Amino acid sequence: MTTATVTNSPIARPPRRGYVLLLVLMVLAVAAAALAGVCRMSLRKALHARRAEEELQRRWAVVSCRSVLLPKAEAILSRAEKQTGVAAAEVRRDVHVGGQELTLVFGDEQAKANVNLLYRTGGLALADRAVRRVINTADVAVDLRPLPEQPGGSREDEESPPVFESFAQVFRLSPPAALIETANSARAAPASALTCWGDGSLHFRRAPAEVVREVCARHAGGALANRLVQIRDKHPEAELSSALDQIKLSEPAREALDELLTDESNCHSLWIITRSRDGNVYDLAVLDQSSEEGGRPLVFSW
Repeated sequence: MTTATVTNSPIARPPRRGYVLLLVLMVLAVAAAALAGVCRMSLRKALHARRAEEELQRRWAVVSCRSVLLPKAEAILSRAEKQTGVAAAEVRRDVHVGGQELTLVFGDEQAKANVNLLYRTGGLALADRAVRRVINTADVAVDLRPLPEQPGGSREDEESPPVFESFAQVFRLSPPAALIETANSARAAPASALTCWGDGSLHFRRAPAEVVREVCARHAGGALANRLVQIRDKHPEAELSSALDQIKLSEPAREALDELLTDESNCHSLWIITRSRDGNVYDLAVLDQSSEEGGRPLVFSW
């Protein structure tokens, strides 16, 4: 009888090559994701560095223009008047400084209607209506918000402190572009006809016609104020006193206009508009040499 021998042979198993391939692909995916994250972080840092560099260049350009050109605003306005033969409350220039594209707007703040003067001579309601007539636009919302009066007030021989110190107290939520830039060249921008700075006197020769009418009508009446504008436009070189002599003014009205009108200015402004593909940046500096702090300009930025 033959005895059969049983041999225990191992069962064949498939190779594990697919598992290794998946593991390699997973490692590659993690490495790619990490590399993409590093790239994004590097790009953000590079973008922030570029913007910081551009902002630093812009600030240096603004500071340089403000320190060098603002004290020369009167000379720039006078030179432009000689070249064109026309007196104006502002002069605009486009320049390039340090790679920055700038628009400079030199202004005579005493050739504009002073909100503080309108408020002192007519109160809040009349000042509100006067401001609306002077700017004559619906692009900005007028909202006069004077500072509270100081307790006890000031002495009679002292000038009343201003109750409007910035355009934020005159216009509600108005962007700077709506104040200084306008697409309609026939109509002045609000900031070109209105001011919160200066001693309230009005540069007779430079002020726009609507400003002269509005300010002078409070003392001489609308008809005589309009007549004064006509005389000025017909004889632009005439002396201020000569123009006043040609209209029949009462003694109080003549005294008021002699004190109100002037042919020189001590308060000037400089708007600096930085143009870029990311949007415009607006800076305003006002140098009021009629005040006690005449050497220190007021600075506003948007």
